[in-house]
Amino acid sequence: MMNIWVVRETCLHANETFLSTHITEKGALITAIKAVREDLCDGLDEDELEDMRPGMPHNYKEDLMQYGSEQLRGIIEDWWEYSWAMETETQYQIHETQVQG
Repeated sequence: MMNIWVVRETCLHANETFLSTHITEKGALITAIKAVREDLCDGLDEDELEDMRPGMPHNYKEDLMQYGSEQLRGIIEDWWEYSWAMETETQYQIHETQVQG
């Protein structure tokens, strides 16, 4: 048995779900952060983002590998909370599961 992580992004308005699977939790967290950031911040410049989300890494080109899984969990939870507050029609989740080879 092997642990894998699944990132799920569901657009309620379009009734579409996108899934990606990851061998590491860190890979799943980075993918989830990029997805929610792109959905919520597309078209905004760095200064606007810093005003909206002070202290959070906003640059989509930033190397998120510099963060540990615990830090990434905090970042994604903050973005998900922000998404919920903005009443977006997209839900984000990460599920840990197991597969057998």
